[in-house]
Amino acid sequence: MSSTNASPQILLTGATGYIGGSVLTSLLNSPSPVLSAATITCLVRGQDRAVKLTSAYGDRVRPVVYKDLDDIEATVAAAAQHDVVINATLGYHPASAQALLRGLAQRKASTGRDVWMIQTSGTSNLADRPVTRIWVEDQEGREFDDATDDVYGYEKDRETDKPYLQRTTELGVVDTGLELGVKTLVIMSPTIFGTGTGLFHNTSIQIPAYTLCVLRHGHAVVVGDGKGVWDHVHMKDLADLYLIMVWQIVEKGGESVPSGKKGIIFSGNGRHSWLEMTQAVAATLHEEGKIAGPQVQSIGVPEAAKVLSLYLGGVENEEYIELGFASNARTVSSVARNLGWKPTRGEDAWKEALRHDVKYVLESKV
Repeated sequence: MSSTNASPQILLTGATGYIGGSVLTSLLNSPSPVLSAATITCLVRGQDRAVKLTSAYGDRVRPVVYKDLDDIEATVAAAAQHDVVINATLGYHPASAQALLRGLAQRKASTGRDVWMIQTSGTSNLADRPVTRIWVEDQEGREFDDATDDVYGYEKDRETDKPYLQRTTELGVVDTGLELGVKTLVIMSPTIFGTGTGLFHNTSIQIPAYTLCVLRHGHAVVVGDGKGVWDHVHMKDLADLYLIMVWQIVEKGGESVPSGKKGIIFSGNGRHSWLEMTQAVAATLHEEGKIAGPQVQSIGVPEAAKVLSLYLGGVENEEYIELGFASNARTVSSVARNLGWKPTRGEDAWKEALRHDVKYVLESKV
């Protein structure tokens, strides 16, 4: 889109979720003259959610109610009225992502302006399988740098070897965007932690889900040796990154924002091993008198798929458990930092959030 457009039309999906709700707050609180004058359209399920959004934010938001992610016709129609779409709902729903792109293509055809889609994805797309050794990297401790590595090409090779739904969705966004003339930016995030700022869901998913699994199992577990390393990022820092990217697009025409095959960027701002994470959860649960000891037991992937199945909604999936609790996915967020992103919440915030999430589960009495 053009930087001369004083009233950008922005559509956000997932506004009732952890990521989307925090992104919405950041957009609404932006000091940018263009963004502060913009109304954010939110595609939501249920009139009750629409009412809650308008009650809180007034005419700064415009809720559009649809059935669900499979309501393709409504999704296309909504996107066709907007210049920028931020897709912060499930990163593994190809049909809804494609619908948003088709709608944006219609918008471009009617206005003649550039249109953008910001797609939410995750670094499990790059993760190895170190316990089963189904996929291991030639270079131990490999890091991916979004400024220098061909992330798109790597993902294409991995997808050819074995499809993975979130990666399938992401690559489909990039490829279809190129085909339709829609500019795409993928924000690929690691473990997200910390309290969000939205109206609905403000607690991360991973740590509370693991905590529940430990409570039901009776003691803490780690998959394999727990030496796998992932990055993490605070939800507020991540929301700031989305804001910076939207600001770059609506006020500067996206001149510096990479798109297409180059437009896959990272958001990590710290690292942890799975053993460190599980030990921190176990220590807090032991302090609270909820488990007998702080020890963490090593288990294999098949057993972990059973013990940690709650993380996947009760489904026993060995691939997803190994990717989500044992793998390596190290990234360097060079592009975001070069564009002005300055995350401020580091290791102290990470440790505090671990304890907070554990206590949240205990206080919720889930």
